[in-house]
Amino acid sequence: MELRFNTALIVCASVAFAFIIFSFVRFRRKRKFRSGTKATEPDYIKEIPHFRRRMILYRILKFILSTVIIINILVSGFLMAVPYKTEVTEIKNMNRDIILCMDISTTVDELNRDLVGKLKQVVENLQGERFGIVIFNTSPLYLCPLTTDYEQVIKELDILEEALAMRTDYYDGRIGYSDRLYELDEYISSGTLIGNMERGSSIIGDGLAAAALDFSHIEDDPDRSRIIIFSTDNDLQGTELITLPEAGELCVDRGITVYGIGTSTMRNLDKRMMKDTVEMTGGQFFYGEGEYIVDEIVDSIQSHVASLDTIDYEIRETAVPEIPFMLLVISMACMILLQWLCKV
Repeated sequence: MELRFNTALIVCASVAFAFIIFSFVRFRRKRKFRSGTKATEPDYIKEIPHFRRRMILYRILKFILSTVIIINILVSGFLMAVPYKTEVTEIKNMNRDIILCMDISTTVDELNRDLVGKLKQVVENLQGERFGIVIFNTSPLYLCPLTTDYEQVIKELDILEEALAMRTDYYDGRIGYSDRLYELDEYISSGTLIGNMERGSSIIGDGLAAAALDFSHIEDDPDRSRIIIFSTDNDLQGTELITLPEAGELCVDRGITVYGIGTSTMRNLDKRMMKDTVEMTGGQFFYGEGEYIVDEIVDSIQSHVASLDTIDYEIRETAVPEIPFMLLVISMACMILLQWLCKV
């Protein structure tokens, strides 16, 4: 524990010391009569046992009260000096970027809901890696660009999980339409249906390409691990600017590994195209809903070793006034009690 203003404690300690000296001198010095009328004090009063006991109690309480006052002065000085503790936190920055790229058309909702719920645990255990979220349908949307602000990432994942769960329950007939469902559906749909009337929906290649382009400064840091978690049913229902294989080649050129996960209802041709694209980048392909499938892809990503990039140190100063403040309150309460006892 350290003090921010040592001078305050020194001043209060000096006052307390002066109070001790004054009390000691006053106690030792015999008072001399200077003015007024002297009253006769019969000596026999001092010999009465009750009087003697009361005088002894009075002196004891007076001594304790003086001690408590000194403690109050010292503790007050300690508080004015602002006690604090310094904590040094080691922050490891791992050499890895991860982007979650999700097809948010309704046919992928169940798979995405399981995936988002599991990825929150992954994000909570990250150490300096950057994480981003891209969602797409007709057009891709950067919901959360690459960042180390894990609190914000988890907040976005929470909203996505709630939205996907409510949308799934609504289409399965388990819940009715509500304002909250409308709000959440708009949240994940706005920006992803631009040009829907002209271009259609579920434009897979564009979504993967957008996620690949979100990785910045590749030339400056070519050794950094870059991963895309890619979920879709690969059911193209529109006109694409870039095909899925072409998006896979873009990932290869930029040194990005893609881990793909498709739905259990995928057609064989769509499944084969997605599998070939994903494995082209050095990643793995999974398909099917259920937590065990999601667990497999998460385990595979975790085995993709992230090397240590840098170590930063965060120095944080935290005020710790709790204990001295409690002592001050207790001593003040004692002082009030002793003053009352001295009068009894």
